[in-house]
Amino acid sequence: MKIPGHKAYYEQATSNILARLKELNLTPEKYKQATELVIKFRKAFTSDYVKKETFEAAGEKVWNLGYDSIGFCRVASISFAIAMDFREWQLMSIDRKQWSGDFSHHWLQHVPTGKVFDITYDQFTVDGLSLPYHLGTKARFGESWGEIHAFAKCVGLNIREILQGDKYK
Repeated sequence: MKIPGHKAYYEQATSNILARLKELNLTPEKYKQATELVIKFRKAFTSDYVKKETFEAAGEKVWNLGYDSIGFCRVASISFAIAMDFREWQLMSIDRKQWSGDFSHHWLQHVPTGKVFDITYDQFTVDGLSLPYHLGTKARFGESWGEIHAFAKCVGLNIREILQGDKYK
């Protein structure tokens, strides 16, 4: 699914996500870190290398799904939450059976403010769908660590090192 004006649309979506960070009342240090992560992640979504590494680690044979943020919702949300301090972020999900989407979807809820933070929301808006966040349920970080590590490695994060570091003690 290539859309007309894909690059401009993608860049506008990235700007929208960065603007959303301002609504979360993060400390200046966390705001800077979150902004850097969003920019790094969104750039990574456009890389064929990152797509291939991430989706092949998940056992997928097709790794270019037509729009840059498609397929990254879970790995990006979990990687972001861990890098930012997962205790302040709740992974949320909605099953495809609960709405008109073809896929399930994951995003984050910022625990201190209760606000939605969806780093890949634009994968659905290109088709004109609205995400019914109110139907979302808490999800576990649980499974699929292979693709999470693959994505995180591509963007320069070592998930194991972060989780074992002093930050979470």
